Amino acid sequence: MTEKSDVLDDNQVYEVGFHILPTVPEEKISEIVSKLTDLINKNGGSIISEEFPKIRNLSYEIKKRVETKYLSFSKAYFGWVKFEMLSASIDKVDNEMKSNENILRFIIVKTIRENTMHTFKSPIINKENNREEIIKLPKEKVEISEEEIDKSIDELVIDQVL
Repeated sequence: MTEKSDVLDDNQVYEVGFHILPTVPEEKISEIVSKLTDLINKNGGSIISEEFPKIRNLSYEIKKRVETKYLSFSKAYFGWVKFEMLSASIDKVDNEMKSNENILRFIIVKTIRENTMHTFKSPIINKENNREEIIKLPKEKVEISEEEIDKSIDELVIDQVL
């Protein structure tokens, strides 16, 4: 009975984020993603959620050796898969991802099962005098002169002698 609980304790939730080369034809992207999910399932993992790759501009160029040349890429297909797997099997997934010539870059991180997507903040509430009141933030743009901006910058900047 302790064996079963040890196995359950060894399960970990991971997320792999990956960039697929932009030179891969769009119709082959689903084939690459299905190979990745098959790799996870083959190693005893189970898929929790995923996002199909979409073409994105990269923040900076990434170089990768393709056949005999180094090529620079400024775009790539970005997708992710969240899955649960025994921690002893994650190295197999890592090694397979490293050897996949269609993957530009990837990262595997430990995470939690719950959805970690960004949520909007609730409105600010003023609880003064045991009264709840929603503070409305201004929706209009306020015109500020250049002189006022320069004055506020001067107040923020500390003069330093180099």
